[in-house]
Amino acid sequence: MCFLGWAASILLTCGQGVVADTWRLKDGEKWKAVEADPQEKYVHALAELKKLVQTGDAKAVKDALEQLKEEFPDRVGPDLDLFIGGELRYWQDRYNKAMTQFEKLLEDYPGSDFAAAALEREFAMGRDYLNGRKISVLGLFKIAGYAEGVEIMERISDRAGLDEPNGVGLRAAIAVAEHFEIKEDYLEAHLKWAEIASYWETGAVGRRALYRMAENNLAAYNEPRPERRHHYDASKLTTARAYYEKFLLLYPKEGKEKGIPGKIEQIDEQMAYKQFTIGQYYRRTGESRAANLYFDMVVRNWPGTAAAALARDALEQSLDSDPTDGK
Repeated sequence: MCFLGWAASILLTCGQGVVADTWRLKDGEKWKAVEADPQEKYVHALAELKKLVQTGDAKAVKDALEQLKEEFPDRVGPDLDLFIGGELRYWQDRYNKAMTQFEKLLEDYPGSDFAAAALEREFAMGRDYLNGRKISVLGLFKIAGYAEGVEIMERISDRAGLDEPNGVGLRAAIAVAEHFEIKEDYLEAHLKWAEIASYWETGAVGRRALYRMAENNLAAYNEPRPERRHHYDASKLTTARAYYEKFLLLYPKEGKEKGIPGKIEQIDEQMAYKQFTIGQYYRRTGESRAANLYFDMVVRNWPGTAAAALARDALEQSLDSDPTDGK
């Protein structure tokens, strides 16, 4: 039964037949068997039912399902009813009703042989929403169902977990992270990649997550216009730099190919300039001692940056105007 259920769910997901001419509908009558063993009959009957589901003909599907139950009473249960109901509504483009069927299957029969196929179908619907499929609001107007897609994918990840490298749970989490990046919600993207990285510290998934966390923190800091960036919290720069350094340490060749040394230099320039602007603020407010402390910090911590050159000039100007400054 386990093998049969597994094979059936694969067939229903992928649409691949197993044994040609094993079961046929003849003149609208019940399934008629050609020479085949019970396993072949059952699996092929499910494959034929799946094909019928895609036509969207609810009556034909109901009749075929009843025939299947009659022929295999010990193998067909309510979980298959729910799965076929969800599939039929999916192919009729009725996503809400399809989701209701799949969710009931997953909640009431989590160990069903059709649970994996139901999760895959939910993933397909979630992906459609993330790609811009519309949802109706109060029956009056339609908007892109991005939030619906995120909710579906998060639910899939919670159910399936993130510990399978090709599992639907991990694929759902990555889809959410990539969605946030496309929408330029970089901090949310960082949090999602960080969740993924907590399961995958190494390997291809861990490497990708580490790099994306660095990229998203840098992008979040760079989101405002250049002339405004230094007014914002620099913690995102510090975090991005730490991730880049870790990536360069673990994957030096790929890190250089991705231009990470240059990105670290860019971050140093930005951090130095931010501290320099703080020094300028204190100078404008008459706090010359505090200003010089910041200028001196820029020179010491980021000596090769353009901001350090500006800070040296500011220190020289301060000493010229008041030789006792900084003493």
